[in-house]
Amino acid sequence: MNTSRSSEPKNHFPDLNRNWETNSRYHRLKKAVDEAGSNIVVAPKAKVAPSTLSSYLNGGEWKLSVIEKIADACGVSLQWLLFGPDKESESHIISPSRGLYDVGISYFEEAQASAGFGRMGIDAPEPRKVFISRDFLEELGLTPHQTIILKVAGDSMEPTLKTGDRLILNTTPTNFLNGVTVFVSSGQLMVKRLAPTASGTVMIISDNDRYPTQEAEISRFRWGEPDGGDAITIIGRVAYRLQAMS
Repeated sequence: MNTSRSSEPKNHFPDLNRNWETNSRYHRLKKAVDEAGSNIVVAPKAKVAPSTLSSYLNGGEWKLSVIEKIADACGVSLQWLLFGPDKESESHIISPSRGLYDVGISYFEEAQASAGFGRMGIDAPEPRKVFISRDFLEELGLTPHQTIILKVAGDSMEPTLKTGDRLILNTTPTNFLNGVTVFVSSGQLMVKRLAPTASGTVMIISDNDRYPTQEAEISRFRWGEPDGGDAITIIGRVAYRLQAMS
């Protein structure tokens, strides 16, 4: 009788512990998804069904290969999502202490935005992660899941941009078509200065006077994935330039 009562807490303690760990895991997932822009942003970026993501958020069983994609889409490490912060590990990129380089950003190293007449299409190898400060991104008004880095090639945007410069792009869609922007036109990945006009067109300007200014109907511009049609597809607006000194 006494033995039975004394063993009861021991039988239940592991289950309570597992429940606590599971709840913490779902809390981290919800936090990551919310910071990445909500389910409707994360699901297509992770290439998973919205119903799957909702199931994961609501206590459904996680499949490792799927949750890895979700973690990447949210800009957090799989290690952190599964197990939480680990002071001995540098693998997680969301840190309560906000480390010096704690945010992973997609760097499309092989995709060079042409500051010229166009060099290449948008097709490029998968990006790699580079780590920068979350505080720095916030100063620029950026969020990790809507920030990418590309390289410049060509001289049409000199002196503003030079070959080899790295561009930090804000990929958040906006109705304002102005400023230095990376876009795809006729299969070419380009960086130019956009300036809308009162007549319903957009001037496509090269800062280098040797290159002519072009003009396009505003109806041709859109955000999203290039489809090979007549649309001018905006990839993002340049928020910051990283320039080599040599």
